[in-house]
Amino acid sequence: MSNFTIPTESTFIEANGTRFAYRKFGAETGTPVVFLVHFRGTMENWDPNMVAPIAKERPVILFDNKGVGETNGQTPETISEMAQDAATFIKALDLNKVDLLGFSIGGMVAQELALQEGDLIRRIIIAGSSPEAGVNPEPVIFERMKRHGGNVDNAIDNFMFFFYKSTETSKSAGMDSLQRIMSQKQFESSDQVQAAQLNAVAKWAQPKPDQDYDWLKNIPHPALVTNGIEDVMVPTKNSFILSEKLPNAQLIIYPDSGHGHLFQFPELFAENVNSFLDATSL
Repeated sequence: MSNFTIPTESTFIEANGTRFAYRKFGAETGTPVVFLVHFRGTMENWDPNMVAPIAKERPVILFDNKGVGETNGQTPETISEMAQDAATFIKALDLNKVDLLGFSIGGMVAQELALQEGDLIRRIIIAGSSPEAGVNPEPVIFERMKRHGGNVDNAIDNFMFFFYKSTETSKSAGMDSLQRIMSQKQFESSDQVQAAQLNAVAKWAQPKPDQDYDWLKNIPHPALVTNGIEDVMVPTKNSFILSEKLPNAQLIIYPDSGHGHLFQFPELFAENVNSFLDATSL
């Protein structure tokens, strides 16, 4: 892995009454990649072993969306509003073209951003996510998400359950990643963020009369869809639906892994992302 250092202090920019916290670093030239983080995560919840190889090749922007982490305000209760807030942030930086890397709820926001601000987006990576009205997790999983938190031991147990398979290899790699992430954590999200994001995901998951996912045809951008072979949090079948219904998508399924595949295989995932973002034929 590159010895690239990820900054630990944030920069702030105000737009539409929100003071967004972000960290921009990496290569000086190229299309910036804006990272959209998972449920309850802040910009410090990305595995540095995955981020650094991407930043070596192109500019990277990590940020906290409205109400999350170091950014003020109240987190909205719809994916659409979260995408609007993300667009506000990107435009405040005077960027006219970005790539998106959205993980979990961040992948939902990435889809909405592409629908709302298509000209702003060049390419999209959607990791461990689902289309609107996609395949829901088992009810017991969603109930466990509501209880996500508690003491440290419970939080770690839940994280490992949601993000990794039950195999020793997956759990071991997952724990290594978690230690890297926790070593850089300074800020947490509030209970308001958790409640708002749960409501947003629940609304996103509601069935639609049109279950052919025709709206995905309106996202013509080259897309890389990724997941682990067995994602219990956002069922892997959703990734197949996205890759089938998005007009210009390709799919990578990682072995022996689940929701946290990009952290279980950080260097490989970064290599796949860089190859996709460098490609000219799709």
